[in-house]
Amino acid sequence: MRYAGRLTGIYLAPVTAYVFPAEEAAMATATHHPAPVRACPTIQRREASSEKILRFHRSERLVHWAIAIPFLLCFSTALILVFVYNPDPSRPYRAVFSWTHRLSGVAFIIGPVLAAIRCRGDFRLHFYNIKEAWRWTLDDLKWLALMGLAAVNRRIELPEQGKFNAGEKLNFMMVMTTYPLYILTGLLVWLPGIAFFSWVLHVGMAVVATPLVLGHLYMAVLNPGSRKALDGMLSGFVDRQWAKHHWSSSRPSPSADARPRQPRSPPASSALHVMPSECRSPGHAPCSR
Repeated sequence: MRYAGRLTGIYLAPVTAYVFPAEEAAMATATHHPAPVRACPTIQRREASSEKILRFHRSERLVHWAIAIPFLLCFSTALILVFVYNPDPSRPYRAVFSWTHRLSGVAFIIGPVLAAIRCRGDFRLHFYNIKEAWRWTLDDLKWLALMGLAAVNRRIELPEQGKFNAGEKLNFMMVMTTYPLYILTGLLVWLPGIAFFSWVLHVGMAVVATPLVLGHLYMAVLNPGSRKALDGMLSGFVDRQWAKHHWSSSRPSPSADARPRQPRSPPASSALHVMPSECRSPGHAPCSR
């Protein structure tokens, strides 16, 4: 395991250095509640006017980007291969896009595995996220029904959501169900005899996933009301007031009741406890570096 840890560190170092620069400095001042329950880390308050709370822990973001980056590369190169080179395979640079697609597929297989090994101590957090993603309420259905109108009319209020909104839950479920099928069909495409049928299923899943992928990108990058959430997947932190408005119905984590209560108005010189009562995930320590 010592060598596996070194291997995952070498593989994921460029990703962690780019995606998590803000948390590197923050975690240097992090402290934790005493045993037996390990609680969310605490971050020193720098400015009272820029309060931030922890939205996603390091291990959550690492797994997310280990899946998202290879998938987006596969998705974009597949579009180019299907619509540009399938009508005319003799066009130049086809091999470049073809091999980029294949290598991204390999990264899509091993990246999440290495990320899980690197942050293996946070398995409770990921199981909690899976449970939340598959737990649906009537408000989730209302959110889906009103989201299209709310995107163009700010006067329409969406129902309160938990850690994940209904769109994120759909995307989460899609990834969980199609991830093994993408791997299986992608590998079978390389084998003679069954390549065509595997390719049809492979492309079919991509077609089904396209609306969810585009919707996820729109909400994360373009939509003014939700694109602030992208900060949570980059640095881990989002504005406290914005988070309260969007996730005020989120339930505390399973271990939240066991944590000692913190004063509501701590002195300015004391540490700001990140999400003490509104912590969205089980108590745990940051994944090991």
